[in-house]
Amino acid sequence: MYEYQFNPTARRKLRKLAKRSPELARVIMRKIIWLAENAEQIAHQPIKGSHFYSPHSGPYRIPYLLDKNEKRIVIDDIAKHDPAYDRISKL
Repeated sequence: MYEYQFNPTARRKLRKLAKRSPELARVIMRKIIWLAENAEQIAHQPIKGSHFYSPHSGPYRIPYLLDKNEKRIVIDDIAKHDPAYDRISKL
C-alpha cells in the first residue's frame, strides 16, 4: 500500500468541500484511499503534457503525483474538471 498526503491546496479544498457537501468529501476520500491501496496494480496514465495523474470522483478531478520509489501519492488539488486542468497546465 502506498501512503498518501495532501499539499496545502488540496487539504484546504477538501475541508471546504466537507463543510458544503460531507457526502461528496467522503466519496473523494474513499477514492484516495482506494488509490493508495491499489497503486501497485493500477496502470497510472499521466495527464497529457504533464507529470500529474488524475482520477475522476464524481464531478471532481484529483490531480496527484506518484512517487514509486517512496511509495507515496501526493494529492495536489481537488477541483472540478476545468479548474483542475487549468491549474495543472500552469505548473
